[in-house]
Amino acid sequence: MIDALQKILPQKILRPMQSRLNFDKVFEIRLRAAKPVSINYGGKFYFLSENGISQSVSENTIIADAKMVSEVVVRATDFSLYAVNDQLKAGFLTLKGGVRVGIAGEMVREGEEVKTVKNFSSVNIRIPHEVIGCGEKVYKKCFEDKLHNTLILSPPGVGKTTMLRDLARTLGNRSPCTNVLVVDERNELAAQFLGTSQLDVGIHTDVIANCSKEYAFSAGLRTLAPHVIFTDELAGEKDIAAIELAAASGVCVIASVHAGSHLDLKNKQGFEKLLEKKLFTRFANLEIVDGVGVCVGVYDAEFNEVEG
Repeated sequence: MIDALQKILPQKILRPMQSRLNFDKVFEIRLRAAKPVSINYGGKFYFLSENGISQSVSENTIIADAKMVSEVVVRATDFSLYAVNDQLKAGFLTLKGGVRVGIAGEMVREGEEVKTVKNFSSVNIRIPHEVIGCGEKVYKKCFEDKLHNTLILSPPGVGKTTMLRDLARTLGNRSPCTNVLVVDERNELAAQFLGTSQLDVGIHTDVIANCSKEYAFSAGLRTLAPHVIFTDELAGEKDIAAIELAAASGVCVIASVHAGSHLDLKNKQGFEKLLEKKLFTRFANLEIVDGVGVCVGVYDAEFNEVEG
């Protein structure tokens, strides 16, 4: 992870981070053209300065510019924007170790299709963290006695991906063997590099990365015989159709979605069918508590809290 940051960050940003901060507490780094550099450190946002971090802007606060933003993107592509254009069009780049660079800029369109991105205006560098054991509460209520189709819910940046990864590790290490498939659309869950997972998702775990859920679910069900499928950030009808396919095949699905709570799903477009069919029988809500994302409640298909 540190190697990836050293590769893409300008020295003006990297220098105070190396001398003043503990990289284990860095969750996000945001660069916006003509605006102060901000950093999520230990679960709270600060401004980055030449002297470290502060809660307010001062004369030492580091201000990003368009050149700095573009430099990060170009370095993240190994100086070959064309080679990773499909990822650019999707709005992100994934680096070795699972570091993800979210990208904003000017979309170049041809009709309804986005062809590429230019004039990069901001980047959000998200650093993955393994928190071994963070899924213990969810595991006990959702999988210890029976495998339940489970949906992890929270607003962005609360820890859904970290929770999914720990649950995949736990289920993938079970004995007798539980075959786990991780559908890693953005290569964040397992962070595969040259065929090897950089992050621990369990010993009985297969990974299909950098493709749509629609393709990975179909291919995985046909060829890998999973008992459980993990996937991150459900969005849109095709993702929901993939869930239905797995459920019809008798395979447990554990997924996540951006939502304030399980109650918000009732108003989230496209999720009415999932709720009507009760495809998910467990819902786990995550919230930030004391700067850390934790599970604050697990609910059944009727939205009753699961005790124990």
